[in-house]
This record gives sequence, structure tokens and C-alpha cells, in this order.
Amino acid sequence: MATVAEALNLALDHHLSGRLEEARLLYGRILEVDPDNPHALHFAGLLAAQTGAVADGVAMIGKAAARLPLAADIHGNLGKALMALGTPDGAAQAAAAFRNLLALQPDGAGDWFALGGALIETGDGPAAHRALTRALTASVATDSEPLAEAFERAGMLLYAAADWTGATEAFRKARTLAPQRAEAHRKLGAALAQTGDPEGAVEALDEALRLDPTLADAQTNLVHLLVTLGRFDDAERAGRRAVALDPGNADAYGNQVPLLEQTVRVAEALRQCGRAMRIAPQRAAFHRNRLSLLLHEGRRDEAVAAGREAIRLAPADAEAHLALAVALLASGQLREGWEEFEWRWETRQLDPVHRAFPQPQWTGGEDVAGRTILLYAEQGLGDTLQFVRYAPLLAGRGARVIVGCSPALVRLMERVDGVSGAVAWGGELPAFDLHIPMMSLPRAFATDLDSIPAAVPYLRADPADVAAWWERLPADGRARVGLVWAGSPRTVRGVASPIDRRRSLPLAALAPLADVAGVRFVSLQMGPGAAQLAEAPAGMDIADPVAGVRDFADTAALAETLDLVITVDTSVCHLAGGLGRPTWTLSRADACWRWLGNREANPWYPTMRVFGQDRSGDWSGVVARLRAALTDFVAMHGHVS
Repeated sequence: MATVAEALNLALDHHLSGRLEEARLLYGRILEVDPDNPHALHFAGLLAAQTGAVADGVAMIGKAAARLPLAADIHGNLGKALMALGTPDGAAQAAAAFRNLLALQPDGAGDWFALGGALIETGDGPAAHRALTRALTASVATDSEPLAEAFERAGMLLYAAADWTGATEAFRKARTLAPQRAEAHRKLGAALAQTGDPEGAVEALDEALRLDPTLADAQTNLVHLLVTLGRFDDAERAGRRAVALDPGNADAYGNQVPLLEQTVRVAEALRQCGRAMRIAPQRAAFHRNRLSLLLHEGRRDEAVAAGREAIRLAPADAEAHLALAVALLASGQLREGWEEFEWRWETRQLDPVHRAFPQPQWTGGEDVAGRTILLYAEQGLGDTLQFVRYAPLLAGRGARVIVGCSPALVRLMERVDGVSGAVAWGGELPAFDLHIPMMSLPRAFATDLDSIPAAVPYLRADPADVAAWWERLPADGRARVGLVWAGSPRTVRGVASPIDRRRSLPLAALAPLADVAGVRFVSLQMGPGAAQLAEAPAGMDIADPVAGVRDFADTAALAETLDLVITVDTSVCHLAGGLGRPTWTLSRADACWRWLGNREANPWYPTMRVFGQDRSGDWSGVVARLRAALTDFVAMHGHVS
């Protein structure tokens, strides 16, 4: 009579030779005699899984693993059988089995690959990426197509979890393993776009399209990246190719909208947006894009409706809430606008670390008497200059007010009524009890159109600095008019921001002002735009004292010596308005929300007059009105030529 060992060897010979029914019967007889034999359980379980009885196979191999916990091959085969179940629970148990295997023999590239595959099925992208990286490190083969595919799948999990860096690393490895896989390049491009590397993203997508020119998604995604880089002609060509490749893809039309908006083709942008919405009416992003276009055309009520529809479709879309906030504020619906504006912290536009304080944020209801409150800058210089007006109101409630701001604003902020001290943002902060970001102050004070704290001046220059500027620019009987014609370019990789391109105009465009008698212009222009002074319009007498300007306290003192400030929508308009100086603000057609659709009189600044464009990109009408108004201003104030 054969021994169990001999029977097991015979059964295994049947099994390996393809005589599966003979092997199954013999494994069964062995287990009748020795039901706990781990080897018989292992091989019988493998045969069961191989012939379709996967659950039975898992049960038998699991018993074998429990009896031989140090047998690496049994743990490996258990993992494979569990994966064959095709269930999330099976994948999770398979990952545990592969980990047991790797604890016994940690150098097997295939085993790490198997663990990575199991972890992908469980949805654990970071762990899968780590396992696959170990497989790559352990493997001598660097062109493995299956490993490349696994890295792609892990990358997609990381991408879905918004781990853009992890996704980028995974897709880079996939591309290295299989450089001819167009999809690896496409996915890498998508991840790089999310990390804020448009150049790298374009390079990856270009390579994907070189390998496979029919990749419509790659062509579509190229459009907005090329717009980001200011490559408008290339973006237009990419947009045409995207539509040709997939005319039923809503994004092929929707991604052209920012290009058309930034090149001031708003009507065409609305048409493309409409095409995208007809294909995918449930996409909140298209309604959000339409909102922006409607604001361009001054259709503020329709813009609000578009924002509400975007939020109905995607209630948690922070960008949609922020877009609605802008439309509400621009239409004068301030109370609701401030509420929606709080969603800005959930977008990628602001860094929430700025307000990661242990102290609570003041929201308006708490008593601040006897407490120190930090007001801090969160966005641009102009925003700080506009909203520090609330500091005296807080001081009036008994608070000690500290302002955290740009170093360029510290000296000026220290002179605001009610401000006890100002510190450069990013440096060491003094002790405080409460905090609030500057642009949350209107919400905290429940500000509406009728309750804007508009008493000016709330900004004040140092009288000694003002006297010094009077000496530098002595009066000669002419009206002294400050000029700012360009905003801050805020370049990203050398490309000016779209808003700055629309709000700025060349100094040459102001040439019609040159022959207004009785005017002496004074440049307040900082940054790259100041270089245009070298080619100032003929006959335009422009003094340029800004070399002596150290910060906004100096600019404020200089502005106090002027009869009028003419400026594009940049920080100087808020400075001059807050000082109570006569201020004329030149505003683009798609005006910033605070100008309320380019109303000539603005409730935030009683001494300001807004000159808004009639058409996007066309400053000629603004300059013509400006020339007439300046002529009247000089005559009214009795200045001599």
C-alpha cells in the first residue's frame, strides 16, 4: 500500500501532466485519510481554483497556510487564488497573503508586483505605488509592460485622491518602463497640469500625441495648458484639432472658452460654451464658465442664475460657489455674496495654512472688548487697503487691533485709526486672542450696499513725509495729476495674468491727454510698466519721482500732494480712494466685482469716479471720456497753463 507521501507525489504528477480529474480524485483520497495534510490541501486547493471552484480552492489553501505559516509559496498561491475571486474583500485578503509572503522572502520582484496589483484593487493608491516601486527596484527588467500598466493604475488611484505628486511619480515610472505607451505620457501630462507645471504637462501631451495622434483627450487638455502659457495661436490650433478628433466631446468646446475669453472674443466664447452645455448639460464647470462670460457682457442677473445652476448641479463645487459670490457682489447682493465668498478657502486659489491658528476666528457675533484681534492679509495689496477700513469699527468695540500685511504696507497700516500695531506677514506674530482674514470682515459686519463703512480718509500719510514730497515736486500752478497705467503683471513662468492683461493699457494710449492745458502729470507707476516712460507720448510732461518711493507710506505721502489720481484697477486706486483723494479709476469691461458693473460713483470710495470700458480690450472710449473730464477738472479748479 502506498504511503501518503507516495500518493501525494503521484497526484502531483497527474496534476502537472494535465490529468486533472485523476489528480483531483487522488487529492481527495489523501485528504480522506489525512484531512489536515497541508501539502494535499495546498495542491488540491490550487487544482480547485484552476478548474473554476475558486472559493473551495481559497478555503483549502487558507487551511494549508495556517498549518505551514513559514511556507512562502503557499502564501503566494493563496494570494493569487484570492485575487481570482474578483471581489474587493478578496483583494484585501490577497494583499495580506502577499505581505505574509514578502515577510518571508522580501526580494521577489514578482511578489511585490502581485502585492501592488492587490492593493490597486483595494483602492489603496499610495501603498500600491510603494509596492510597485519595490518591484521595480528588485527587478532586472526595466521595460516591463505589465509593471508599466500597474503603475498607470496606481497613478490613477493617486490622481483620483488628488495626490498629484504621487500620481506624477507613478506615471513617470510607467513612462520610463514603457516609453512607447502613449497613454502613460497622456496621464503624466494630466498629473503635471495639476501640480502647476504647464510646461511639463504640454511636453508630455505632445509626446503622447506624437505616439498616437488620435488621442482626443490629450489634444483637448492641451488647449487650456497652452492658454495658461500664453501660447494663444498654438491653443487655437489645438482646439480645432480637438474638435476634429472628437466632435462629441464637450471638453473639446469647453476648453476653448478661456482662450476666447482672454483674447476678448466673448460672443464666440459664449457660443462654444453653449455647445459644451448642450452635450453635457449636467457639467457644473460649463455653467461656471458661462457665468464669467456673462459678467464680461454686464449681464449680471444672468450670471447669478448661471452660478446658482452650477451649484445645483454640484453643491460641493467650491469654484462654483466662489464664481457665484463674484456675480452676487458685482450685482450688489452683498450679504449673500459674502457668505458664498467664504468658499474661497476651499479652492486652490488660497493657502488654508494662512489661517491655521489655534486661536478662534472672529465671525462677528463675539464680544471683542478687551481682546486682541489679528486682521491679516490673504490676497492682494489692494484688498488690504480696501478692507482695513473695518479696523476703526473693531477698535470702537473695544478691541486691540493688530494688522498682518505685506512689508510694503506696514508703515501705512500703523497710521490707520484703531490699529495698535502692524507686522510684516510671514514674520513672528504678537500674541492675539482672535483672528480674521481681511476679506471676511464685510461678512462679519453684515455689510450691504447701505452699510458700507465709506468714511474717508481712513488711510493717512505721515505729515512729515507729505512735506518732503512737496519740496521734491514744488507747485507751479498746474494741476498735478498722478498716473498709473499698468497693474502688476503677476507673471507665472513669464506669462502675465489674464486679468492684468485686460486691466492694463499702454502709456501711449493716454496720448490724447497730452494736450490738456494746465496739467503736470506725475508717474506713480511701479514695476515693468514704468519702462514705458522712456517713450512717453509727445508733449506729455510726466515727472517720475518713484525712485524715492520705498513703500506705500511714501506713495500715500506723494499722492497727498496731487490734485487728482488717474489709475487702472490696481492697488493705487484703493490707496488714493482710502486717502480721500480725487481718484479716477479706469476699469476693464468685465469689471472687478467691487466696481458694481462700472458704476461711475462707487459706494466704497466717495471721492472716486469709475471710467469703464464699453467693450473688452477697447480703451479708446475711456480715454476720450477721460480727456473731456480732465479738461473740465482743470477749468473747474482754476489751474493755469
